[in-house]
Amino acid sequence: MSSAHVFYIPVIFFVGLLAGYFMGRNAAEEESEEKRRRLKRRKALRQSSSAGDSSKSASHHSAEPETESS
Repeated sequence: MSSAHVFYIPVIFFVGLLAGYFMGRNAAEEESEEKRRRLKRRKALRQSSSAGDSSKSASHHSAEPETESS
């Protein structure tokens, strides 16, 4: 084993750590952005369905019989 390995192996290890860090950070940012979009879309759907159907949904839900499954 030459003295070059003493420097080469740690440098390659460090480059791998940096690459993994940046790739993982980008993936985490994309995931949090996607989660934020899903929550925003879900909130908008809930608001639009509750605003347009508030009188209908109240009468619709009260007309349904309550059933329990055992």
